[in-house]
Amino acid sequence: MGLYTDNNQLHELLKSGRNYKLSKKQVVQTTDDRQVVNLVSSGFIKRYLILNDGSIGVQITYGPGDVFPLTIVFKTLFDQPLYTGPEVFYYETMTDAEIYSIDVSTLEQEVGKNPKLYSDLLQEAGIHLESCVHSLENLSIKGSTKRVAHQLTFFAKNFGKKTAKGICIETPLTHQDLSDILSLTRETISTSMVQLRKKGLISSDKNIIIPDLKKLEEEAFS
Repeated sequence: MGLYTDNNQLHELLKSGRNYKLSKKQVVQTTDDRQVVNLVSSGFIKRYLILNDGSIGVQITYGPGDVFPLTIVFKTLFDQPLYTGPEVFYYETMTDAEIYSIDVSTLEQEVGKNPKLYSDLLQEAGIHLESCVHSLENLSIKGSTKRVAHQLTFFAKNFGKKTAKGICIETPLTHQDLSDILSLTRETISTSMVQLRKKGLISSDKNIIIPDLKKLEEEAFS
């Protein structure tokens, strides 16, 4: 999802910070109050909360080039709280991952010296906004199979790699992962995946492969 480019000065600043190598299913942090800003260098990390019924609700997935959390950035730089609810958010690795971290106070000092960092932060906010808009759009789609197709389209566009067989989604997605993201039962996800496979819209080996992204997107909005 992120734009991991060498000319992104925010990324360069974050890469000057502390480096952490993380194992799969390792919790990075459990609230947005921790006074650090992180850059994902490799791997995938999910942000989720535990819902009232004990189920997990995944809100966003971060991949290489993504910065998190932006909540502490907005609170520190603009005194603008983005979330004031009582729920605790968890950041957990989906794969082995590597991140860089700096204290938010360091970011605040560097922004004062280099206003270009505001531009990079705005770009990061836009990336996160895209994910939020996608989630809202998904809720408006009728039919579980179409919602699954819509979600897979999003992952293919943001975390996909072109191969001879089609676009391979590099994020490891189990049926339970999709269930947690879409708030659908795992059984419903399994049924939807079978239908998409029968239509030739997806295939799978180790990761999900989409032979024709345009056709999968058309399925989502049909």
